[in-house]
Amino acid sequence: MRRRLLVIVFVLVAGLIVALSVPLVRATAERTVQTSFIGRVEDSAWFADMAATALESGRTGRLKAAVDRYASLYDSRVAVVDADSETVVARRPVDLQEPQVRSALLLALADRPPEQPSVVWPWDDRPFVLAEPVRRDGRVLGAVLIVSPTDRARSEVADHLTLVALGSLTALALVVIAVATPVVRWVLRPVHDLDRATHEVALGRLKTRVSERVGAPELRRLANSFNVMADSMHASQEQQRAFVAQASHQLRNPLTALRLRVENLEDFVNDSDGLNELHCAVEEADRFGEILDGLLRLARAEASVAERGPVDVSAVVTHRADAWRTAFASAGVRLTTEVPESVSALSLPDCLDHALDTLLDNALKFGGGTQVDVLVSRTAAGDGDECGDRGGAAAGVVEVTVRDAGPGLTEEELSQAGGRFWRSARHQNVRGTGLGLALTRTLVEAGGGELRLSAAQPHGLAATVRLPAAPALPAERV
Repeated sequence: MRRRLLVIVFVLVAGLIVALSVPLVRATAERTVQTSFIGRVEDSAWFADMAATALESGRTGRLKAAVDRYASLYDSRVAVVDADSETVVARRPVDLQEPQVRSALLLALADRPPEQPSVVWPWDDRPFVLAEPVRRDGRVLGAVLIVSPTDRARSEVADHLTLVALGSLTALALVVIAVATPVVRWVLRPVHDLDRATHEVALGRLKTRVSERVGAPELRRLANSFNVMADSMHASQEQQRAFVAQASHQLRNPLTALRLRVENLEDFVNDSDGLNELHCAVEEADRFGEILDGLLRLARAEASVAERGPVDVSAVVTHRADAWRTAFASAGVRLTTEVPESVSALSLPDCLDHALDTLLDNALKFGGGTQVDVLVSRTAAGDGDECGDRGGAAAGVVEVTVRDAGPGLTEEELSQAGGRFWRSARHQNVRGTGLGLALTRTLVEAGGGELRLSAAQPHGLAATVRLPAAPALPAERV
């Protein structure tokens, strides 16, 4: 936007300078032409007086000598013609049929004064043509023609034009650099702050605010409106989080008491059908407890303000994979890892540990007993990369992928997976609350990362945690 405004200011200032410079240059060119014209008129008048005597007496020696001296001195062509347009004296041939010469000659023979020539520009090499009538006792005896080059006049105009052009460019550069750029920067600074703050709010950082004391009045009002909106959004979100946390916490005690009372009913139930229903009620109470625990963890994660820092991805992935090997071995599922050494990323504390626990648990439960692979890779951040934009790290992106070869999810299910309490219709009977992926996504995105779910090839599910890569240490750059 700043570039576009500078271009607009540049065009407007350039137009103003041109509008002021063109009349100035034209006036200078006209003054130069006028000075040359007046000099030629005086010369032609002097020749006309001398030519009148020569034409009457027929003695042209003195006139010819004057013409020769003038033509040599001023590098001009001079001709004296009689009333019949016949050349009497000439230094260097003058083509009387040339349109410009013919027009001036006819005016002079008609006893009309010479006309001032038009403005001479550096690229116009036409000569000055001036014809002065030769009069005696009210009669026109002939005319004096002076055809002069315009080199000197054109050179003066070119010098002035160059000076004005250099001055205009200098003035334009000074205005753009010293005036327009600071003014545009001052005008757009609140806009840039609003853009940055809007991006921060879009990422979930609702505590972001902008200054209301800089910029134009309209922008200050806009900044105030933005802060009011952000305050409202933050207050609303805090109220929702507080409600979820308080409701979940307050429900724990009644739920625990209810579960104990249901368990105590076992001694009073004699038939097998009743015991089965009682056990189902206890299981539902346990499931309700898991949901409350998940809601509490989610509320705490959303309210977290922890700062992200470097995390040894290689060590975390190796540690969590080793911790899950026993569970995978008990289920008869093979777990493989491909972890390069010395891979680090920026993340919230324990975020990657929690994400791996959730993804490995889901792969074990929903992978259909197929092999599960854990892959770690580091790639360069591409243009417009979402993770790169959030993290702001130019070092690249670290990807941790948990992949199985099970039935996977359909395209429609992939678009819904990760939502709160969402579970596939095929997995309703599998133990879980549907909050695991939602909590993982919240933690990963709070640290500037991204959770992606995609179909594995040829079948299965690939869950990828993408985190901004931590800047390499000096030893790693060697």
